[in-house]
Amino acid sequence: MKDFDFNNWKSGAFSSEKKGILTKFTKKQKAVAITVLSAIVALVLFFCIRGCVGSSASKNFKNNTLSLVQMYLERGEYDRALDKLDELLIKNGKDQDIVDLMDKIIAAKNAATSENGANVTVEVDTENLSSLIDSMRSEMAKNNENMKKQLDKTNAEAEKDRKEMALLLKQQQEQAEQEKVRQQEEKNRQKAIEEQRKKDEAAKKAAEEALSKKNEALKKEIAAVNDEIQQGKTALNSGNIDSAFAHFDNAVKKLPVSEGEPDFSAKKYSEMANLLYNAEQTVSSDSDKKRLHNMAVAYAKNAVAKNAKEGPSQFILGMDAMGSKDYQKALECFNKAVAADGNNYLYYYNLGRVQYMTRKYTEAKSSFTTASQLNTSFAAARYNLGLTNLKLNDLKSALAEFRRAHDIDSRYEKAYLEEARVLMRLADYSGAVSAYLNVIKLNNTNRAALQELGSVYYQMKKYPDAESSFRQSLALLPSGTEDPLTYYNLSTVLFEQGKSMEALAYAAKAYDSNSLIKDASSRANIIYNYALLCDKTGKETEAITKYSEVLKLKPNHLKTLINLGVVYMKSNPPDVDTALSLFTNAYSIDKNNFEVNNNLGSAYLAKKDYKNAILYFQNALKIEPSNNEVRYNLAQAFASDAQFDNAKVTYTELLKLAPDNWDSYVELGKVCMALNDNASAEKYFVFVQTKNPSFRKQEVSALLDSISSSDAK
Repeated sequence: MKDFDFNNWKSGAFSSEKKGILTKFTKKQKAVAITVLSAIVALVLFFCIRGCVGSSASKNFKNNTLSLVQMYLERGEYDRALDKLDELLIKNGKDQDIVDLMDKIIAAKNAATSENGANVTVEVDTENLSSLIDSMRSEMAKNNENMKKQLDKTNAEAEKDRKEMALLLKQQQEQAEQEKVRQQEEKNRQKAIEEQRKKDEAAKKAAEEALSKKNEALKKEIAAVNDEIQQGKTALNSGNIDSAFAHFDNAVKKLPVSEGEPDFSAKKYSEMANLLYNAEQTVSSDSDKKRLHNMAVAYAKNAVAKNAKEGPSQFILGMDAMGSKDYQKALECFNKAVAADGNNYLYYYNLGRVQYMTRKYTEAKSSFTTASQLNTSFAAARYNLGLTNLKLNDLKSALAEFRRAHDIDSRYEKAYLEEARVLMRLADYSGAVSAYLNVIKLNNTNRAALQELGSVYYQMKKYPDAESSFRQSLALLPSGTEDPLTYYNLSTVLFEQGKSMEALAYAAKAYDSNSLIKDASSRANIIYNYALLCDKTGKETEAITKYSEVLKLKPNHLKTLINLGVVYMKSNPPDVDTALSLFTNAYSIDKNNFEVNNNLGSAYLAKKDYKNAILYFQNALKIEPSNNEVRYNLAQAFASDAQFDNAKVTYTELLKLAPDNWDSYVELGKVCMALNDNASAEKYFVFVQTKNPSFRKQEVSALLDSISSSDAK
């Protein structure tokens, strides 16, 4: 019997040329082998994912397994021994000792099989199996390498994440430490503040106690002073001013002079000053007011001399300074009062008043705002804040404050009046009317509200309503007084209603009383209105006189220059040179004024200065491109200057815009004749003769006859 060729197994080649019986693997055996090998691959993958086991643990496992294999070999349990060796080969397929041992066990197994079975030599064709095993080992090595790379990548990413997490945790820890430090610092600060407060209170209490203990008589002195002040207060409440003065004088005489006296005395002087000041606000007699005021100021001065932080006394001195218009001193006193007591809204309010008077509007706004916040029901602070916003040109904020003021006090007449004025400036005429009516509802004798309401109605072109308001205002005039501005306003609304003569009468009344008005511009406007009404009612001479008066007061009064020039142009005979001079002055004031340019064109046209006439008519037409009157004048100027092509173009443009302008048809026909275009001229004349036979009848007939005669020749 031939022994099993261990060399062939070891080399991994299955021989098909050996003598004896050739045994090959069946399909079933191959399937089993593939299954076993798949299990081996799975185990390898499992152990790769779990990671590498320590070298000492691997060595122990190998030794233990080999011992178990030896035991199975001794028992003849070759298959179990081979299974264990397979496990070792899975872990280390390159271990030559294990391979050699496996060959020996296989040989032993074959020998045992030969003894128990037929005397047959078994040769196994291991070529395919060996190739398969080598292939699988190569694939396993490749997979191991790939998995190792993937594990390395995963580990690298995990390390990066770990570092980032560590950094984040470090930052959070640092922030937490910083917050802990901050909290501790804040805690320490609050503790220090509290400790200082307790110290201050303790020191104050100790000082008071010490003062009290130091001189028991001081208590009696203080009590005596307080008693005199209380009696003085009672006397004031009963209206006995002399008695109050006597008690306050006694209180002053009894003021202690021991330690602590300045502060105590300052408070008592301030207390008495405040009592006197408050009493001043309630008495009706001017002489009593003056006596109370002077004594209050005297005590306030004594108070601040001993302690400048006495807020009530600084306030009284500030009010006194404001009454005498010493605004700088008032500012100083009110600022000291505010510094002494930052919660007193009256201090801030009166500080704001002085700041407003001295045009410190930004500072005033801050003071009024604070006063409003300290006392939300103090309407006067809101009202004055509104006035301040007006000075700062903040109309919307001003409007809001006036509305807040009358929301607080529904009878705040001045708040409604200022609301109406702001709405007027914002061109909210309906809102202004409503606000003015609220004023009149509260006080129907408010002439300012009636006058201004009339002006709003005028802007809305509600002339009857405007007239009614102005007449109501005039009805409230005190006997023997005049109101030129209301006369002036009434005359304008009367004229707008076609009541020319009545309008002229009130314009004359305004003119006669205009000396009551100090402002030169306002006086000029009143005289201009009278001149205009004289002009409109045919009083040419009077109009010229009054227009001239306006120019003496205001030489650059544009409308007067224009209107007076027009009067001279319309006079008989026209004074074109004077008119031209007036229009030229007006042009120097406003080169882009339509009336100025149009009238200059007319004046130059009248002087037959066609070049200048054309220039100014063109200027006027640029300002008002749709004005066909100017376009007609321009066409006339072109024709007069023998610029017939331009004249034709201009007349043609005019007729496109105004097809019923019959003068333009006639004049265009004349221009065509000048251009020797009799056919077109005849067409225009015939058109006029057909459509409007009576229009310039003789002239049109003569022009047609002229064309016929020319054609006959």
